[in-house]
Amino acid sequence: MNLVRFNPFWEWRGVPSLMDRIFDDTFSRFFEDTETSFTGELWSPAVDVSETNKDIVFTAEFPGFEKNEIDITVDDGRLIISGERKFSDEGETKRHRVERWYGKFYRSFLLPKSVAAEKISAKLKKGVLTVTLPKKEEAKPRQIPVSVS
Repeated sequence: MNLVRFNPFWEWRGVPSLMDRIFDDTFSRFFEDTETSFTGELWSPAVDVSETNKDIVFTAEFPGFEKNEIDITVDDGRLIISGERKFSDEGETKRHRVERWYGKFYRSFLLPKSVAAEKISAKLKKGVLTVTLPKKEEAKPRQIPVSVS
């Protein structure tokens, strides 16, 4: 267990950016044109990253997406998840509120050297994308036997 010194001001380090996001989102939802405020812009899906002894796993929610609408590539040591949710305009439909994000999305993650990039796999099930990055054998923890002389 590591000993961590408590700094009460450290907890406040993210408050300015959080407040900016809250105000920007609120004002864009209530004061911009609902037909264009969430369409045609680059958006960024939330991604959870977890790790086991064998894998690093990226999980993101993409409700309503088909597997051919999501692109997953590895380029120059980065995992890139991208695609697009098209905005469908039903002609005479008058929209009162548009809160889902539309347009192109993009996320990029720097891959650790411990990942076997050639063995990465991805699965989309019930709108949840799971990208599994297996670790190289030399990066996996292993037990070292102790010998007695």
